[in-house]
Amino acid sequence: MAAGWPGSPAGTATPRRPIAVAGVLSLALAAACSASTSSQRPSAPTTHAVSHPAIPPPSAQVPMALQIIPAPYQLPSPIAREVVLARGGRLLIAGGLTRASVSTSAISMLNPVTGRLTRAGRLAQPTHDAAGALLSGRALIFGGGAAASVAAVQALRPGGTATLAGRLPRPRSDVSAVTLGGTAYLIGGYDGARYDRRVLATSNGGRFATVATLRVPVRYPAVAGLGGQIWVFGGQTPSGLTDAIQQVSLATGQAAIVGHLPDPATGATAFTLGGRVYVAGGQMRPRGGAGGGAAGAAGPGLVTSREVFAFDPARGGLTAAGQLPVPVANAAAAAVAGTAYLVGGSDGQRQVPTVTRLQLVPRSTAIGAAHPGGQIPASAPWLGPAHTRGHLAPHSDPSVLPGDILIADNWNNRLLVVDPQGRIRWRFPRRGNLARGQRFLVPDDAFFSPDGRDIIATEEDDSVISVISIVKHRIVYRYGMPGVPGTGNDHVANPDDAMMMPGGMIITSDILNCRLLLISPPAHRPRRVIGRTGVCAHRPPHLFASPNGAFPTTDGRYLVTEINGDWASEIRPGGHLSWATHPPGVSYPSDTNEVYPGRFVTADYSARGQVVEFDSHGRLLWRFRGLNHPSLALPLPNGDILVNDDYNDRVIVIDPIAHRIVWQYGHTGRPGRAAGYLNHPDGVDLTPPASMLISHAATMGRP
Repeated sequence: MAAGWPGSPAGTATPRRPIAVAGVLSLALAAACSASTSSQRPSAPTTHAVSHPAIPPPSAQVPMALQIIPAPYQLPSPIAREVVLARGGRLLIAGGLTRASVSTSAISMLNPVTGRLTRAGRLAQPTHDAAGALLSGRALIFGGGAAASVAAVQALRPGGTATLAGRLPRPRSDVSAVTLGGTAYLIGGYDGARYDRRVLATSNGGRFATVATLRVPVRYPAVAGLGGQIWVFGGQTPSGLTDAIQQVSLATGQAAIVGHLPDPATGATAFTLGGRVYVAGGQMRPRGGAGGGAAGAAGPGLVTSREVFAFDPARGGLTAAGQLPVPVANAAAAAVAGTAYLVGGSDGQRQVPTVTRLQLVPRSTAIGAAHPGGQIPASAPWLGPAHTRGHLAPHSDPSVLPGDILIADNWNNRLLVVDPQGRIRWRFPRRGNLARGQRFLVPDDAFFSPDGRDIIATEEDDSVISVISIVKHRIVYRYGMPGVPGTGNDHVANPDDAMMMPGGMIITSDILNCRLLLISPPAHRPRRVIGRTGVCAHRPPHLFASPNGAFPTTDGRYLVTEINGDWASEIRPGGHLSWATHPPGVSYPSDTNEVYPGRFVTADYSARGQVVEFDSHGRLLWRFRGLNHPSLALPLPNGDILVNDDYNDRVIVIDPIAHRIVWQYGHTGRPGRAAGYLNHPDGVDLTPPASMLISHAATMGRP
């Protein structure tokens, strides 16, 4: 977080608050992460290039699990009911409904690793609820519609306007497609009056043949193909939602009902990974609810799901495989380099800019995988049932959070994990957690490690960095001498935002020493000093003026925020400056980080506190005022922003579209230690697998 000496030279600054010396206090900490890894951390740090995450091939001897992690970026704009196709290592996104629920003609290419989005042309006519396929190298969009269903088949041209490649036998929207063996199959749909039972096949987008007839006519089904079979999950029927799982055999041309979803559902998304079929999200009406609306409308009372199920074709059954970070329906999915990406969708109230990565990894190394038998991983004891009541501000909506959050409750000398309902689930330190003579004071930032096993906390005003083992509930490594600021080996002066890279190296901003440090536990001397110790000036990457944060971007770079001069800069690995700017209208920038490539967010640590989004040219894109010394703002997967509002003694979630606070833990301006209270909270992180360093692990560069 920011250090509290606006405008003061770093060498003569006074900390913004006195160091608490009340001794070790008993705490109560809790969180909602998923499984942690059990593999041993490498002893030496490794360099992580920007590339698709390496995924071991599935093996019959190695139990595999589906790992579900939010991408470290958002889409520039929310989108739902679009077409997504994997093409050349990128994701082609065509059509869909925008934030304003308007059909779009945009065609874009998304780098699914870095989040960079580029325009790639436009459709001949705006559409949503279409189907898509790649045939003989051509990207084709089938049907869909805007005001009405259409029969057009559009062929996409790179950089240009799509052309008409053919026509469907009749208009068809709300349709899905799978491609098997060079043939695209269209399943389900609606022409505005009738449901279409026919399964159509085409190899060129111009000629179509009926190869089967569905037993249950549906629109908005989830569809996946595997071998010579097509699987159709749920959807809307003329009489409401269905729970039917239908199998279409391409060998026999027969369709049959082979199983049932847990609840009638529509708008789910299906995909295949490692020879298995998965079904994610969707909207459902729990059994016992009212029937479906007229004319196929979903009607009121639907619940949007976060569940991901694995489908067993042999038994026709589903088993829980994990949960999405955000409940979504009507999203689209495609797989690149062994990783499936779930893009966009609706959370039931609005379109969302969410991208979620789903990949198969060995169960022993999975973070966030489902555990058989409901076992609670030792590293995530907070996953047990909650027995206390929550404490949230009125009108808080727990669904806006992807899971529990870690809070550095600064003046209470504790770390807390609080769930979306406002219940404390885990704490540090508890009685007996600290060794004799050890203290844990004024934690101002805390982040989960990239493997989910540890928490890295900076005790800024006590001049020490602590690594806390979640399993052992112990401090297992420290850098710095508590209460003794300095410049030499094993010394720091107001360290801030310590983050662990994959491989175990730690990067931190050493504010009063005007430098960034790279530290390799268990060593107690810096592996590298970036900047010049005690020389405080804005000339990145050679000199820094009181840096208070170095946050990773999705392309391996780092965003460095400097207090004196009010600078935010982007630095490439190897030490090249990409850009430097003043966040607009900000008097004290704190902890700048990336929303998506080209858009950044910073907190204004001042009495007229605000959260500001801006671009690399310093142009204002959005702001939220009315805060009191906020020091960190983190983008959430659903497009909201998680903020610790320090002097208001609260942690909040801001909806930037509605421009209001939609979730709050803590009583505004009323510090305290009891359940529901905070005292100058100064740092936040999401719990695994949505935590920042886990979502950034695949692209986190080494300075």
